Parts: sequence; structure tokens; C-alpha cells
Amino acid sequence: MLSSEPITDESVRQYAIQRLAKLLRHPDDLVYKADDVRRKLAQEKLLIDAQLNTDVRRQFDDVQEGLEMLYSTKGQIDRVKTDMQKVDQLCNRAQSYLTNFDRIQKISVANRNFVRTDEFYRQFSEFHEQYVHVREMLADAKANFEQGDFNLLRLHYFLYKLEDFRSRAMGFSGVNDADSEQTLAQMFGGLDGLVLEFEQFLWHVAGGIYDLALRNRANVIVQLLKVIETEEAADRAQEREVEGAVLVRRQSLVGGARRPSMASSVMARGPKKERKVKHYHQKLLDLLRQFVAGRVTEFFKQEAKGLDGVEEVTGFVIDELTFVAEAVAPAFPPSYFVFDFFVNEYHQAVVKNTNELVAGDLEGGAILTLLRWVREYHSALRKQLSIPKDQLKPALLEGREDQLAQ
Repeated sequence: MLSSEPITDESVRQYAIQRLAKLLRHPDDLVYKADDVRRKLAQEKLLIDAQLNTDVRRQFDDVQEGLEMLYSTKGQIDRVKTDMQKVDQLCNRAQSYLTNFDRIQKISVANRNFVRTDEFYRQFSEFHEQYVHVREMLADAKANFEQGDFNLLRLHYFLYKLEDFRSRAMGFSGVNDADSEQTLAQMFGGLDGLVLEFEQFLWHVAGGIYDLALRNRANVIVQLLKVIETEEAADRAQEREVEGAVLVRRQSLVGGARRPSMASSVMARGPKKERKVKHYHQKLLDLLRQFVAGRVTEFFKQEAKGLDGVEEVTGFVIDELTFVAEAVAPAFPPSYFVFDFFVNEYHQAVVKNTNELVAGDLEGGAILTLLRWVREYHSALRKQLSIPKDQLKPALLEGREDQLAQ
């Protein structure tokens, strides 16, 4: 009987008639069932009345609790107001005691600036020594690459500190101080080359990720990913700073002739020189994509040797993906979805090389071999690696099976 329409006496009457019509279907039911129906309806009425009483009592309790909370909240607000007034009075009294408060504040600012300047000067004096140290660490890492005797995290940590100090130094030099910027640029000139060397070494390590996994050097892979994660976090921070600076400039333009505040000016210029966004994460994925494509292409040329050996591709892909699942994927964070990434890249490379094989005219036997291999390829990946056919896109031969069969 639930409805959005208003309940009227007539609707209640119609509902009662329909209910009785269902309970008393024959004339004899008035003699034999009337008492049972009466008792049943009486029990239902008692149950409904009890539920209504319980709901009404609960509603009254909730209302009473709400009123008590309102009264207690009002009392708490009054107490907070009284306490704030006392704090304000104490502050006013304290200001009267400190007659030279402005002078103390200036001395505090001067002392803080002196400490920062002294720290900056110390780092500035040690920069060249740190630079030489990082360059030697990088040279040792290159020399010991085959043995895996190097620590990417430690190397990146010191290099990152040098880059951070350069950004702060260039930011402190002032916007219009060309001489200072030129001097600092000469001093930091070799750092760009060092960063470039480190990136080349980093991607060299990433290119040997299969060899590292084979030699049980998953710790090096983890170090590589932590370096990339740190740089990605720095990229996001830089993007937020740029967005904040743009927002401040827009606000200053909307404000018209109003003079920008000191905080806005500092935010727009920033305490650091703008950092170059590096996109290490995307570069790693691009490198792995090229790496997989190269391995598949080499197998097609050296092992498959055309359509005669195309059936060998299935075993190759399964072996490669099994190795990835067992030795490579455990070193990656779950957010990379690295196994799915490798599945997609291997399949894309197989599709590309297969299309190149079937680009020319094919004999009947070669076509039959190709079509049989396509079916086996999908079936084997599904059975051995639980990779459904729908996940492998685009399809092998890109839906041209019927065309080739003709």
C-alpha cells in the first residue's frame, strides 16, 4: 500500500476490501474462517501498534538527545568565548610589558637570516668537493657495472642534493642580478653534464633489467625504481609550484592597481629556480617498450626465419612472459601493472612482425600454417598464462583470417 499519493479514507476502505476478498474467497469462508481471520488481523494490529509505539518512543528519545546536545553546545561556545576574551586580555597585557617588541622581532629575523646565510655559505664552499665526490662515485659505478657493485640510491641522493642546492642558489641570486647569475652559471656549469652522465648510466641499468633479474640482482631494480619514484615526486612538486605561481599572477591581475603582497611575490618567483621536469617514469616505459620490440624482432629474424618457423614464436613469448612474472614483476610496485604492460608490449611486437611476414603473396601451405599458429598462439597463452584472448589487442592478423583463407 506504499504510494506517494495521499492516504484517504476511501483508499483505506478499498485496500481493506481487497484484503478481505483474498482471505474470504467463498461464502462458506464466512462461517469457517471468520474467527481465524479476526484473530489474525487482531494479532497484526497488536504487532503494528507495538512497532509504532517503539518508533515513537525512539523518535522522542532522539529529539531529547538532540536538544540536550544543543544546550551543551551553547554552553561550550560560551566557555570558549570567555576563554578567548581572557587570552585577548593577556595578550594586550603582554604587549604593554614588551616596550621594544619591534626591535626584538627585527633581531630575531636578522638572526634567522644569518643562520641561513651561514648554512648557504658552508654548502657553497663545499659544492666543488661534493661535485668531485659524486663524479668519482659515478665513475666507480660504471666500472663495476658488470659485477653489480654500485648503489644507485646513494649516488642519486648526493646528485639530487647538488641539483637542489643549485636551484636554491640560482633562486637567491635575484631576478635582475645578471652578474650573480652568470657567476653561478659558470660555477654550476659542469653539473648539467654530470646529470646527463647519470641519466645515461641509469637507462643503461634499465636496459639490462633482464640480466639483473637472471643474476638475482632484484635489489638493483628496486633502487632504479626508487630513483624514478623520487624524480617523479619532484616533477609533481614542480608542476604544483608552477600552477601556484600562475594562480598568484592571475590574482594580481584581477586585483588591478593593488600592490601584490610579499607572500604573493615570493610565491610567484619561488625560493628556487624552476626545475626541469624529467619524466623518468615515462622514459622507463618507453625504454622497456623498445627493449621488448627489439627482442621480438630479433627472434623473428634469427630463430623464426619467416613463416616456416613462426610456430616457434608461441613458445618464445610464453617463456619470456613466464620469466617476467617470476623474476622481473616482483621487483616492481603494484601500481606499475608491469606484467600486463609486458603482455601488451610482447603481443604488439608479435602483431607488428607478423604483419610484415604476411605483407606479400603467400602460398596455400604457408597460409594454413599461419592460421593454425594463430589459433595455437591464443590457446597456449590462455592455458599456460591465463591470458584471455580479449586482452590481446589488436588481434593477430587484425581480423584478416577469412581474407587469407579465401
